Amino acid sequence: MNVYCMGVLKEMDLAIHSIVKLIDMLSEEDLNFRPTEGKWSMGELLSHMSVICKADFLIGAGASEEEMDQFYEEAEPEVNRKAITEALLHNYAYLKEGIAKLSEEELLQERTSYFGVVHSRYEWLLDTQAHLFHHRGQLHSMIVHNLKLEPNVPLFE
Repeated sequence: MNVYCMGVLKEMDLAIHSIVKLIDMLSEEDLNFRPTEGKWSMGELLSHMSVICKADFLIGAGASEEEMDQFYEEAEPEVNRKAITEALLHNYAYLKEGIAKLSEEELLQERTSYFGVVHSRYEWLLDTQAHLFHHRGQLHSMIVHNLKLEPNVPLFE
């Protein structure tokens, strides 16, 4: 595997591990908490987070809007801690396996997403990392500021 991808995935390993720890500290009831009307509940946010890795990999591979709509419909788990954790781990494993199979030439190949963004596969990997970290920060903030809990979960090394 490309040395740069290994570095990104090392950081994503930490992110996935910390997300699982954050999920573990929540109750099923906490998943229904919606801090802002019209925005995602904690469970809806986690459900979205659980599919990011595979979704972004598929988008980077050139999936169409229709294919992505079908993916989201089939892949987003029920809003419960077990289903979300399983989906998160499964979809991250899919991303890691897919990235490991790409040659350096494939990693540098640019593609245009169905919504018009042009990135190399490596840039999509970086976007996936940023996307996951962004939502992990949202989740951490909800836990600290809304649930008034101290996670004591390291977010960075």
